Amino acid sequence: MNRAIIYIFLILSFGCKAQEMETGFEWNIENEKIHNENRNDSTKWSSKNWKADIDNIKVSGKPMINGVFPVPDYDLTDSTFNGLGYSGSWQGIDLRDKKIIYHSLYVNKNAVNQKFIDDKPNEVFFTIAVLTDSIDLKRYSHTDVSITSRNHPHYVGQGFVKTKSNEIDFISFLTADRNDYAIVNMRLFDLRIGRIILIAPQKDGTLRSLQLDAPIMSSEEMDDHIESLMTNSKEVIKFFTKSENI
Repeated sequence: MNRAIIYIFLILSFGCKAQEMETGFEWNIENEKIHNENRNDSTKWSSKNWKADIDNIKVSGKPMINGVFPVPDYDLTDSTFNGLGYSGSWQGIDLRDKKIIYHSLYVNKNAVNQKFIDDKPNEVFFTIAVLTDSIDLKRYSHTDVSITSRNHPHYVGQGFVKTKSNEIDFISFLTADRNDYAIVNMRLFDLRIGRIILIAPQKDGTLRSLQLDAPIMSSEEMDDHIESLMTNSKEVIKFFTKSENI
C-alpha cells in the first residue's frame, strides 16, 4: 500500500514538473518576494531600461503619474517578453446617434501567458468602451491610453475618456499569476469574470457599467468583437441608448 501511494505521488509530481517544463514559467508568492528583492538590489537593475527612462523623463500620465523607478533586468524573471500595446477607436464608433470610444490593452505572446492563449499572437487583458458626447478630432484631447512593461512579468495600463461634463479614468493590470483587475472611477472590476467593461455616463452626472464575459482574444479579434457588439448585441445597444444616458 505504501509503495502504491509513493508511486502515485511520483506520477503526479512528474506530471506537474512536466507541465512547468512545457510552459517554462510559473509564478507564486516566493517568486514575488524574489522579484521585490531584485527591485531593491542595484546590482540587479536594468541599465538599459534605466537609461531609456531617465533620458525621457517627464511628469506625465493620466490618471496616474508615470513615475521613473529603477527596475530589475527582465531576464531575471523571464527572458521571452517581446512587447505589449493597445488598440481601439479614438474617433469613436457610431451606435445610432451615439459615439463610443474604446481602448484595449494587450500583451504579446510569451512564456508567461503562452499556455492560456494557444496560437494567438497576443492577449487582450482589458477592454473599456465609453459613451461620450465630446470628441476632439483635431488634437484628440478627449481620450488617451498608455501601457507599461516596467512591472514585468506584471503589466499595467491606464487612460481616460472625457465627456462634456465628466471624465472616465481607468487603470488595469494583469499579474503573472493571472490576477486581472481594473479600476474605473474608483469602481473595482475583477476581470477574471469578464474583460470587457462598458461605461454609460448619465445626464445626472452618475455612471452605469456593464461587464461582459468573453473568451481570451487577440487585439485583432477584440476589435472585430467590439464592432460586432455595437451592431448586433441587443444588450449592448440597449445599454448605450437608454434615455437617461448623455
